Amino acid sequence: MIRPALALATCLAWSAILPVAAAEFGPKVSLSDTPLVLQGAGTASYMFWDVYDAALYAPPGAGEAAIAAAEVPMSLVLAYHRPVAVEDIRKATWAALDRQYDAADRAAIRPKIDAIQNAMVDVGEGDRYRLDWQPERRRLVLHLNGVTRFESDDAELARAYFGIWLGQPPLSDKLRRALLSQRD
Repeated sequence: MIRPALALATCLAWSAILPVAAAEFGPKVSLSDTPLVLQGAGTASYMFWDVYDAALYAPPGAGEAAIAAAEVPMSLVLAYHRPVAVEDIRKATWAALDRQYDAADRAAIRPKIDAIQNAMVDVGEGDRYRLDWQPERRRLVLHLNGVTRFESDDAELARAYFGIWLGQPPLSDKLRRALLSQRD
């Protein structure tokens, strides 16, 4: 497993994000009966290693503000190019959330973030996490390679977790721009 001296959080925050062809993910996915279209995609890299490709799907014409606030159905796919320890995923998560939330708000969401992250495991090359949110059904689901690992009805958790990539400031500004690059 790649376990650089600096936490993956630092690595990804300084990463170069490269455009990814939409065909690598496909132009559409659906949640239940809701069709979603590719909003954008990018590759998170550390030094010369590609760590994961990311793709964001939302309804056609969804606005950036609605996406960032998790007001619309959406799906975020992370396809890993190499092994990453779950501990490094946790460090990257908290690096973003520490910048987005003050101490009191972080303390309030920590149990929710811990719950979803306790369902996560180390990933290897070819693994895919998919995070789905359906606000009308209040359903947040985390899948690993098509297997459900976590479910919640918590809208605050959905906003916070998608916010890692889409909030302000995100884990990576370049990745946020890439994920939102194909919006109408």
